[in-house]
Amino acid sequence: MAITALATAAFALNLNTNVLGALLPFVRAAENLTDEQGKQLIAAAAFGSAAGSLAFGRVAAWCGRRTALLGAMAVFVVLSLLHLLPGSPLLLLLLRAGSGLAVGVAYAAASALSAEIVPYHRRGASMGRFNAGMFLAIPVGMPLSVWFASLGYWPGVFALQAVVGLLGCYWTLRAVPIDAPAPTGASTWRVLANGGAMAGLFATALHVGSFFTTVQLATTWLDRTGRLPKDQQMPLWIGLGLLSVLGSSLLGRTADAVGKRLFVMVTSLLLAACFWLLAREQDGLTLALVGSVLALVASARTGPLQALVSGQVPAGDLAALMGLRGFLMQVGVGGFALAAAVLERERSFAAVLWLAVGFQALSYLAIRLFVREGK
Repeated sequence: MAITALATAAFALNLNTNVLGALLPFVRAAENLTDEQGKQLIAAAAFGSAAGSLAFGRVAAWCGRRTALLGAMAVFVVLSLLHLLPGSPLLLLLLRAGSGLAVGVAYAAASALSAEIVPYHRRGASMGRFNAGMFLAIPVGMPLSVWFASLGYWPGVFALQAVVGLLGCYWTLRAVPIDAPAPTGASTWRVLANGGAMAGLFATALHVGSFFTTVQLATTWLDRTGRLPKDQQMPLWIGLGLLSVLGSSLLGRTADAVGKRLFVMVTSLLLAACFWLLAREQDGLTLALVGSVLALVASARTGPLQALVSGQVPAGDLAALMGLRGFLMQVGVGGFALAAAVLERERSFAAVLWLAVGFQALSYLAIRLFVREGK
């Protein structure tokens, strides 16, 4: 029940992260925004999330991880509802930054709690189920966003995420154990000095940055090359999103059985192979098959990698670890996006896919050379 509560919170938080991409054309038209203002809305949420992740360690030291999660979720619910009120582009920008800040604190808190309440030998399965809530936001949130926008009321999906956020708060109060504030002033420095933890966080940034950014860029690539126009892509993303939910929720137990380190290394190589195949300009059917394997494997890898990294530090350092993880995930996405934009402009989308191959290979090497199975 505790993992279900935390997965519900992750679902609401990732709705906030993902829906704006689908909503942006409608928001620009309804609010008379320029393309630059639209990009600023996305960047504001990302920078806010990175700042919230870094702040989580201090917040948790002050009030405890469960209280930090509940407080951040309460702020998140209020800011989500404020999206429903008419306002200026500046107000919308501030709401995106504020909700991103709340997401950063809440997601780091939920990640730390999901690691603390389950012993390491079962953590691959539990963190896989936790991350399944996050992945579920894609096949549910994207079509609902477009549906609300087609009805002429694009903010409607933010009311939905507020309701789900409240449900996550209620379940958290009922099922997640209370933890006491712990003095964690030195935790961040201990994590930074921990070679295995930092290598795992580096691998996480490489994995998340290459996978999520490439998937987002693929939308434009499929449309531009005529493989699949944008107005026909929704079934594809729903299908891939559902595969991600299945991979995350069902394959974590396999990682616990064979060893999380081995599972992460094997899936790293599989992801590199998938990106390599995609870079070779496959036909439509092969493209769909490889994309499906990519979605399944990438989602299956996320929870066990998170569990593996959590096993590199003692329980008292989990808050600092998860805060740094959230921050570095945003750095990975931002860094890959900047490099990919230059590569796609100067060369082609295939060059972006080759960069993803390199990121996944480096992620494999970081785990292989510097990370040991946790405890």
